[in-house]
Amino acid sequence: MNTVGSSDIGKKRVRNEDSFRFGQCEDGVVWAVVCDGMGGAKGGQTASTIATDMVGRKIEKCYNKLMTDLSIENLLLSAITTANVAIYDRAVSDESLEGMGTTIVSCIIKNDIACIAHVGDSRAYIISDGAIRQITRDHSLVQEMFDKGQLTKEQFDHHPNKNIITRALGINEEVDIDFDSVDVKSGDVIILCTDGLCGCVSDKDMLCTYLDSDFDNLAAKYIELANNNGGRDNITVVAVKC
Repeated sequence: MNTVGSSDIGKKRVRNEDSFRFGQCEDGVVWAVVCDGMGGAKGGQTASTIATDMVGRKIEKCYNKLMTDLSIENLLLSAITTANVAIYDRAVSDESLEGMGTTIVSCIIKNDIACIAHVGDSRAYIISDGAIRQITRDHSLVQEMFDKGQLTKEQFDHHPNKNIITRALGINEEVDIDFDSVDVKSGDVIILCTDGLCGCVSDKDMLCTYLDSDFDNLAAKYIELANNNGGRDNITVVAVKC
């Protein structure tokens, strides 16, 4: 498997509060984490960094090649839960970090299964057989409105309150984490990204860019496209080619 990743401040922000990490275990299993922090001058960057570092370290420390799919799911959920508590405790103990939090989307890809856990509106996609599909479901106010039939897809994509999320790490002592698993085969691509990408670039354009790009340059191409479309937020992308 081949992995590429990159992050950019975008065109409108004064700092980059996104964070990402990825790695490969001894048996070729690939993992990745992408976070989008929030919470003021220091808070967002602190929260996203704590989450990516803690989840990445726990995967590296605890993963072993005998793990079943259920064990991998438990590893991801445990790692994210631990990060949530760490961010919450840090915010409670430091006034300057009060209210900080972060979204997270993370994956472990082993053999023909991609295991994905997320909180917030950072997303996972799969590109397979010439098509793109969103795997995760946003934890956001606009997603809830769309699910209730109150918005069309067009209204959902362009709603002014699209950035209001309903779940994040570090806001409460406990957090609900969604888990998904998808079958993958050789040549499929898993994309993890913050809303700085999917908020500026349509699924169709993400697919077209992939089809027209060298994989090694894909993350950079996605960031360039998001910036060309306004770069309204920090942009972070990790792509894994199976």
